[in-house]
Amino acid sequence: MKVGFITAEGGSAISLPEVREGAQAAAAYANDYLGGIGGRPVQLVVCKSQEDAASARTCANEMVEQKVTAVNIGTTAFADSMVPVITGARIPYTTGVAASGAEFVTDGAFSWTGGFPATLGVMAQTAKDKGYKSVSLFVTDAPAVTAGANALGKPVFAKAGVGLDIVPIPVGTPDATSQVTAAIGKKPGAVILVGEGTFCSTVLKSLVAVNATQPKFVIQPCLSKTVEDAAPGALDGATLFTPGDTEGDNAESRLYRTVMGKYAPKTALDGYAVTGYQNLLGLVRALKGLTGDVTPASVASTLKAAKDVVLPAGDGLTFTCDGTAIPNLKALCSTGSVVATVKGTRATDYRTVDSASLFGG
Repeated sequence: MKVGFITAEGGSAISLPEVREGAQAAAAYANDYLGGIGGRPVQLVVCKSQEDAASARTCANEMVEQKVTAVNIGTTAFADSMVPVITGARIPYTTGVAASGAEFVTDGAFSWTGGFPATLGVMAQTAKDKGYKSVSLFVTDAPAVTAGANALGKPVFAKAGVGLDIVPIPVGTPDATSQVTAAIGKKPGAVILVGEGTFCSTVLKSLVAVNATQPKFVIQPCLSKTVEDAAPGALDGATLFTPGDTEGDNAESRLYRTVMGKYAPKTALDGYAVTGYQNLLGLVRALKGLTGDVTPASVASTLKAAKDVVLPAGDGLTFTCDGTAIPNLKALCSTGSVVATVKGTRATDYRTVDSASLFGG
């Protein structure tokens, strides 16, 4: 079964080879131990997008030309350039971490987690539980991300009773001190960082420079050696919102480390490697009931029927892709997220938080 895999790699601003390595490890594990998909070995057709609209469309068109049965996405802020091409060719578009509008609502698109909306929801729920009256959200200044933060973040934070100040930081910004200074001047109860590793390093260094003392909410790419080296100790005590538990003692976390150790032993287990692993193995698990001819249509119908699928490395989370997890965002398959506490350079105290109530669920 030919599965397209599009990943952000080789760009001048963003390159995440570990995402591809995680997906390749998951595919090898599925082929060796799970019988592939529908009894057929998984053949990954990889395209490296440089995280711009042009290369994203090029990769999407390549998937159509290669006649893949499904497309799995690593992580991208340019899904809006790919989803119409792929689903327009009636090829299922699948990801674990939807971040763009087209990934939330398009027929034929599926996201194992609630993606950016659910992460924002869980952050809002956590801010409410901690008693914060307002937060500053630093995000990568990409159209899909900032639009999502405004359209989806504002309502769920408002419903939680927490004010949300959105602060876009342009990609590649070497020093964000001016933006950070303005945001901290509003005296938020906490700060949130949503972006890849270089972005995290830039914002954290600026927070240190202005002596900001607010608690920090961060996502998985911030928890890496590169970020720690850039801003030593800045993440200690932060709350981590992540699609996966990479360090716990539960069966899914142990499986992740075992698979990566066997098939990608040189890949660091922190950062974004778990995203590629989770996205690809999630597809394999969701298609466990696939029988008969393996076609894009049979893949799509099997995904729509998938219920309570165990999310790889998900600390007990499951996903159901019948379009009911988040009202009006039918492509999203769950509302939960894994939350942990950063101590030193590691995440501990993993637990799950659900934000269904903030979306009317």
